[in-house]
Amino acid sequence: MSELRKHEDLRVILPRLQVMSLLGALIFIALQARLCQLQILEGEHYTRRAERNFTDETVVEAPRGRIFASGGEQVATNRPAYTLFVTPRPRITVESDDPKKPPVGVRQPLSDAQIDEVAALIDFVDDADREAFITAIHAGRADERSGIYPMPVRPNLSWQEYARVQTRRAALGDWLEIRETARRHYPRGDLTAFLTGYVGEISQEGLASGVGAYRPGDRVGKTGVERQWENYLRGRLGKRSRVVDVHGRGVASPPAEALAALPPDEDPIPGQDIFLTIDLDLQRIAREAFADKPAGALVALEPATGKILAMVSVPAIDPNRWQQPIPRAEYLEWAQSPFKPFIDRTVQEHFFPGSTYKVVSALAALDDPTFDPAREITCDGFIKYGGRKFKCTHKHGPVDLHRAIVQSCNVYFYTLAIEDTLSLDRQEIFARRTGLGERSGLGINSEAKGRIPTEAFEAREGTYQRGVQLNSAIGQGNVNATVLQVAVLYAAIASGGQVMTPYLIDRIQTHDRRLVFASAPQPRSDLDRIVASDRNRVHAALIGVVNDPAGTAYSQRLPNITVAGKTGTAQVGADDRRRLKAAQGIGWDTTQDHAWFAAYAPAEDPKIAVVAFVEHGGVGADAAAPIAMRVIEHYLSRSADPGSAPLRPPGVAPALPGQRGDDSALPRGQRLGQRPGAVP
Repeated sequence: MSELRKHEDLRVILPRLQVMSLLGALIFIALQARLCQLQILEGEHYTRRAERNFTDETVVEAPRGRIFASGGEQVATNRPAYTLFVTPRPRITVESDDPKKPPVGVRQPLSDAQIDEVAALIDFVDDADREAFITAIHAGRADERSGIYPMPVRPNLSWQEYARVQTRRAALGDWLEIRETARRHYPRGDLTAFLTGYVGEISQEGLASGVGAYRPGDRVGKTGVERQWENYLRGRLGKRSRVVDVHGRGVASPPAEALAALPPDEDPIPGQDIFLTIDLDLQRIAREAFADKPAGALVALEPATGKILAMVSVPAIDPNRWQQPIPRAEYLEWAQSPFKPFIDRTVQEHFFPGSTYKVVSALAALDDPTFDPAREITCDGFIKYGGRKFKCTHKHGPVDLHRAIVQSCNVYFYTLAIEDTLSLDRQEIFARRTGLGERSGLGINSEAKGRIPTEAFEAREGTYQRGVQLNSAIGQGNVNATVLQVAVLYAAIASGGQVMTPYLIDRIQTHDRRLVFASAPQPRSDLDRIVASDRNRVHAALIGVVNDPAGTAYSQRLPNITVAGKTGTAQVGADDRRRLKAAQGIGWDTTQDHAWFAAYAPAEDPKIAVVAFVEHGGVGADAAAPIAMRVIEHYLSRSADPGSAPLRPPGVAPALPGQRGDDSALPRGQRLGQRPGAVP
């Protein structure tokens, strides 16, 4: 009976044993598979993760590329600096209540008291600066993902701030760190402010764009060359690794195995150096010429190539100021200043070009086969049209095209506009052919396009009247141009009629002097060249403006250099007068018109073209011409050949082409005073 029961028990137990054995085998196989996965398939991955427990990898900043003037003078470079880094969610070690369990590392956000304690070590410029500092740390503390990494919160620590932080570091904790970095330095200050631009911390929009792999706290170009050539100047970051303990502190004598496990260091690659075309000495002379002018601009370039020699906008802010926090009160003072120091007047703002535009009107008229440049129009000081008086500067009497430019007679060009010789459409054609109404191609500081009116545009806006056509003919009305555009226009006349693309970058080199980029003159192939005979006629008149006793700039002529140029006095609107009248209290008479002078020299072989603009300066010959003449004289006096033609005595005007036989060698149809087909 007992034997029978034993067999029955075995029949029950045996299947159970088989099931248990099978389950045990499956579990063992699963464990073996998992161990195989962890140790063989994913072994390297987990090894790297384990190494990160004792490895600290830091980014090494790449030195930003330097910027040089044409003579090799540095206008933007780097200086050593110290930046304060804070880890808003530092890792701390927490002891377990159970003595048998090891301590664990957790992320604990900084307390408000800790943030206030580090803020007490910083010299803030005002309450807004302190608030921005604290807000940045609070934002990092709230970010569970990024808050575990050190973030830069205060660049360019002063020596006093550096000493305070270093003294308190041990007491405050490892979440506070000072790293040696570099700050941007501009040795020439505001002399090259708008050219170099400045760098500043990258914005949230810049980070969100994902372009360039930037990190929070990175400094990028904000304006000028710093912004336009950011990709060349930035360089590539490097990496350094070290062995750390559980608290993230460096180990003085790490084990050989730990050192062997460190990833290899990567050296940073410095940014590339940029060489400008700017003649720094000429830039200084131009800036000094504006010493008593509250606001204005000047552009000097090489007519044959488009190379920019000097580019000045007044006033300007020293770009070194942007490397430190700026008090809000001072920033508001800049922002509300009628002088607008944030605006680069050479390219960012356009103005009525005034009488400097008359060369465009002259070229447009000469294109009309029915136009006779020798025809005289009598100027009585004004002309009536459409129930209005359109005034001239004074009564000029009978004038032809040459004398109309030399004496800057408005009535002459008003008459051509009334007769439709100077229609808006014809003016637009020649304005655009000489580079007006569109960006020059320089590319810095958000260059403005300017504006050239057309009948279609005026009709769409509901502003078309024939008076617009008259005003446009003398550079008023709805005609607007930048100082750079006018410089490109006069450089084209100087060089024989070819519009050139202006350029500011001469070359770019790597830190080991390998050439990366070199500029070359770029003629505007999309723009027709000015007809040679028309250019020569305008050229002769521009010489007369400066050297003919009746010329508007005769009083500013240079004794030893033949200068061709054109004065301009651009009227300001009533709105401008009311808006800026408050500036009169600080010595700026905003009821005065804008003053222009555009010139090139020497007239017989132009080497430099200069346009000077003085905002609310009054008469162009009095305010702007002396500035341009000073720049021209300085530039040409350095390059003059002592063995060349003898110098003219002071006060003696040069011979005028077309009036004293200077063009006698030209074919009859190309003489300066005669248009082909016209009656001599």
